[in-house]
Amino acid sequence: MAFCGYKFSLCLLLISCWGLVQLLLMGMLFYCETPAFLEDLPLTGPYENVGQYMNDVHHGFGTNALNCLIAACLYIITLGVSGWQFYLNQKTTYQV
Repeated sequence: MAFCGYKFSLCLLLISCWGLVQLLLMGMLFYCETPAFLEDLPLTGPYENVGQYMNDVHHGFGTNALNCLIAACLYIITLGVSGWQFYLNQKTTYQV
């Protein structure tokens, strides 16, 4: 049962592949605590000492890495559904 068309399923397939690659790469970079992503951390206000700041930074990197992994899992589901729809639409295109 195809519920989306050939072109739409192909578009979702390509977007899912790109999103999966991007989120896995970002998750890996967050896990490695890359300094380029320091501005993307959910840090709160002024800090009294460096230890508290560093604790929040490590926690923020871990949280963002986990969020990227969860989003990548959702893209895997989208990739599967769109691939299934693409297969069904391709199968109906060649029927005579």
